Amino acid sequence: MRPPLILASLLAFSAALLLSLGPVGCGSTGSARFAFTATAAGIERDPTQPFSFVNETGWSITLTRANVTLGPVYLNVIAPLNDGPISLLPRLGVRRAFGDDDHLGGGREVGEVLGQVTFDALAPTPTPFPVSGTMTQEQIRTAEIWLWPPPGQAPETLNIESPSVDVAGEAVRGDARIRFRGALILNDAWTTDAKPGDRSAQPVASLRKVRGVPTTFFPTQGGSLAIRFDVRALFRGAEFSNLAANPADRDGTKILVQSRTGRLTTDQVMRNLFQGLRASTGTYAVRWSERQGD
Repeated sequence: MRPPLILASLLAFSAALLLSLGPVGCGSTGSARFAFTATAAGIERDPTQPFSFVNETGWSITLTRANVTLGPVYLNVIAPLNDGPISLLPRLGVRRAFGDDDHLGGGREVGEVLGQVTFDALAPTPTPFPVSGTMTQEQIRTAEIWLWPPPGQAPETLNIESPSVDVAGEAVRGDARIRFRGALILNDAWTTDAKPGDRSAQPVASLRKVRGVPTTFFPTQGGSLAIRFDVRALFRGAEFSNLAANPADRDGTKILVQSRTGRLTTDQVMRNLFQGLRASTGTYAVRWSERQGD
């Protein structure tokens, strides 16, 4: 048999084999898809005690309010970038990227909770999402926490009024005692002046995505997803002495500012809130429980 005929025969055999196996693809594993419940809460602690901690700049902070709104949530098979040799990048001063970079791709999402939840981040008691999630039974390695506007508003909407984080408390260091309050809203105050297509351009919808949150579990039907939010991470580097020029309530409570222009632009504490909210490590803990509601 001449070579061309051999090649034709092999191609015909391969086509027949693929047809016998049925359709295949990167998103098709044959695993069953099932529904699950999801909850969000603050860290596990004694709720009868004040929520107090000391941050990296030496301020003793006591929070009296910390309401957080998050969702939707996606579960991905892609591994976090801080595994293996890539973890050396921060030591070298290289800014690490994740998710939206073309060379990394988006991984593959196999689970989702297409809803939002508002919860008290000072309380350890879980608050359920208003909708169930759906999941394919595959190994999960990262979670994606999205901070979308309220239902009915497009993800790229710039001018919104609903905060992702609403906090209040008191910070003490030495003789300084500063009461504060603030609402972090992911609006156009956080976008850049770069034009679309520029390397530094980052649309607001991208700012509302926290990708690469490390987790590892193999989901089972009948289980549930639990998200713990550590609000302390939002104040890690906060320097409250920078609030001297901020506006204040009649009782002297300083109001945190976020603004691109004007007499007062975004203050250092508010920037810490923004950075902590969008950090892939240290803020969010995502785990799977074999039983619903655990």
